[in-house]
Amino acid sequence: MALPGREPTIAHVASIAVECADCGRNRWWRPDQLRRFGVNGQTPLSALAGRIVCSACRAEGLPGAAVSIQAAFLDDRARHHAEALKLPGDAVPRRRA
Repeated sequence: MALPGREPTIAHVASIAVECADCGRNRWWRPDQLRRFGVNGQTPLSALAGRIVCSACRAEGLPGAAVSIQAAFLDDRARHHAEALKLPGDAVPRRRA
């Protein structure tokens, strides 16, 4: 697990792909569209899973909580940095000078 404050936040992503496992509906949302779920720029990506629900399933009376989330980062460097934070310290590739 990454240190607090070091994991990727909503401010690091360009958009979020959300797919419902129950109904198959998928959408792309920009970070500013996630405010209705109580998400701001400082919200960690790991906290999204408990906040986002499928509105189509909710309208049919289903829980709508079986969603998968994938972030599209602003640049490739940010994505590599986020992946490196998930690895143990000795497994992180070092940059050569």
